Amino acid sequence: MKKSGRRTTLELLVLLPGLVDVAVKSLSPDNTNLPEDLRLEVSKVDEDCLKIVIEAEDVGTIINTMNDVFACLQPLLALLGKDGPLSTHNEKV
Repeated sequence: MKKSGRRTTLELLVLLPGLVDVAVKSLSPDNTNLPEDLRLEVSKVDEDCLKIVIEAEDVGTIINTMNDVFACLQPLLALLGKDGPLSTHNEKV
């Protein structure tokens, strides 16, 4: 990648134990042949946080990659959501 490329770093806080590892695995590229002008790095910062680094030649590629990342995270976010299977809200019986 040329030195004129752009870089975006996202750090996501995940408050349920073990889900950082799941998120890292789900976001790791399953193909090693990413486009030449794109670099995607997903890593575990600690038990509660993951870091996503996206580097590309242009901002449009970064935005599209961020959209792909968030689309991959949607099932995880649904689990964490108010009505998801892992929600901890109390119901009146």
